[in-house]
Amino acid sequence: MRRSRPPRTARLLLLLALPALLAASGCRSLGGDEGQRSRPFSKVRPPVAFEMLRDNPGLAVIDLRSRFEFTGPIGHVKGARSIPLDELPERLPALIPLKDRTFLVYCGHDDCGEKGLEVLIAAGFGEAILMDGGIDAWVMDGFGTVTGPPPPMDFPAADSEDVAVE
Repeated sequence: MRRSRPPRTARLLLLLALPALLAASGCRSLGGDEGQRSRPFSKVRPPVAFEMLRDNPGLAVIDLRSRFEFTGPIGHVKGARSIPLDELPERLPALIPLKDRTFLVYCGHDDCGEKGLEVLIAAGFGEAILMDGGIDAWVMDGFGTVTGPPPPMDFPAADSEDVAVE
């Protein structure tokens, strides 16, 4: 006895709807994010980060890579301050002037940027924005870096409005 199959269009619709159904159901077994963040944060690609820095020259930038990477051959975004991810929790007091301000954070190409944002968000720095892809994406997109020692860690008090990110 031959089983009947659903019409071709019905199978196609089911196939197209499957990813949306899995996402809506919160299925983690098919490529879901096992280490899902408790709170979302903003991410921008390097071209948007460049525009933010161009339009707001005083925008604070935090580089979460090691000091060796910060001062190494790739360099860092001009004006960035070095706070390696492993030192971030104990150096949060130095960031207090940024508590209610928008600032940019980046790392290398790995997930250390997201880990850093999780620490910052948990500590109340809700306006921090992650540069997606980190310094590697910044350089790949053709933006320049500088080398040498980091600028001083002091952050001026906010004297202008926050940066609007769309």
